[in-house]
Amino acid sequence: MRILCCLLILTLAGCGSKSETGAKAGIPLSIKSPEAAKEKTEAAPKPTKEQAAAVGNPGVETLVKKARAAVVLGQPVVAVEALSQAIGLSPDEARLFRLRGDVYALLGQDANAKVDFSLAIRLEPKNANLRNVRGYFLMSHGLTDEALADFEQATQLDPAMSTAWNNMGLVSLARKEFKTAEQRFTKALDNDTDYVDALNNRGFVRFKQQKYKTALTDLNQAVKLNGDYASAWNNIGLVHMAQQNYEAAIKAFDQTVRLAPMDSRWLGHRRAALLKLEKFEAAAADAERIRWLANLDVLTRESMQHSEKAENWIRRARYLVKGSEFGAAVQDYSRALAVSPGNTEALNGRAFALLNIGEFQKAIADCDESLVSQETVEAYSVRADAWMGLENFAQAVSDYEAAQRFDEKIATAYRSYADQLRKDGENEQAAEIEARLKAITDGLNGVSTESNSEPLPFPEITR
Repeated sequence: MRILCCLLILTLAGCGSKSETGAKAGIPLSIKSPEAAKEKTEAAPKPTKEQAAAVGNPGVETLVKKARAAVVLGQPVVAVEALSQAIGLSPDEARLFRLRGDVYALLGQDANAKVDFSLAIRLEPKNANLRNVRGYFLMSHGLTDEALADFEQATQLDPAMSTAWNNMGLVSLARKEFKTAEQRFTKALDNDTDYVDALNNRGFVRFKQQKYKTALTDLNQAVKLNGDYASAWNNIGLVHMAQQNYEAAIKAFDQTVRLAPMDSRWLGHRRAALLKLEKFEAAAADAERIRWLANLDVLTRESMQHSEKAENWIRRARYLVKGSEFGAAVQDYSRALAVSPGNTEALNGRAFALLNIGEFQKAIADCDESLVSQETVEAYSVRADAWMGLENFAQAVSDYEAAQRFDEKIATAYRSYADQLRKDGENEQAAEIEARLKAITDGLNGVSTESNSEPLPFPEITR
């Protein structure tokens, strides 16, 4: 569980997980399971004969796998359908209700999510983890009294459950009960001295109490245990800001932005520190990035609400490409292809994104598939650039010509191809390539090679 910025941020990303997770260059669209945390939960009661049989039921397991895959692909409705079918086959299995509750929460169907979490608890009333999961869900929706009751019940069932103690601390922090929050985070650390989230949270609540020295001790220990913990780096920056140590604050915020570049909160903090040092150009760049991310949030909501429409994922992917977030764009184009297989626009777009992250063979494969359906300038052009990346200059030249693309890059391809031919002893063919190169360069410079001819056209490829 994390504390982000100057206020408590509660998301449905998990309960007390031990480290920051998720793609660093994209918007996570899948549910993070609280079981990913290192928890010491009380063993569940011995399963009934029906439950034991369900665990090995191939039909149930196949449906669960289908649901997980659907969530990753941004198709939560499909996940709900699969889990509902699994529940039909095994109605006494608590984990199925818990999983469906996660997906309902992702969809924003809070009433259904709460019902499913409660059904899971009814099936396994002594499962401390299920209490903790429902408590976190309730806490994230502002129902702190109900959440606290679940966390307290979880710690009664399992007194050593550090995540539940941590979550109780978060409730206290949300209520600005800083002293109680610090005590509860300390209790979590008593049960697990390497609990990184609790270190981060206690460091933050100490910062709120202006205990800067001990706050930095906790936060520095957190990043020592997990150097990729963006929230802890952010909180280190906040402590330095409070001490007017702006250079140190910027260094900490730099780490946060590097680790989680798609979160505008870090950028806002770094911008504030840059302004304090009158670094106005850098501050303006952060402000522009914040605006870009705000627009991305709108596209994300539209894509999630209508995940069955390929055009929504394609629109979001294009925007990501414009922001040079090529890895995230690949994910969105893949989601578009999952709902619209063979979509030429998605194949060409994904190929271009793959090209920009150095996945040349995969880019070529997407272009190949696209060109089978429809020959486009874009597919030939991207494939040519991918061949260049693989130093296959002959194929690159062929595709550049097919794309009718003549620019500095194709000139480089011709030169490289000619050099390669000469190295292989193919001097005559190399001379032909060099002659074609001269015509291209003359055309680029607007020079006619024939007295009565017009300058050669060199169309630009728009992506």
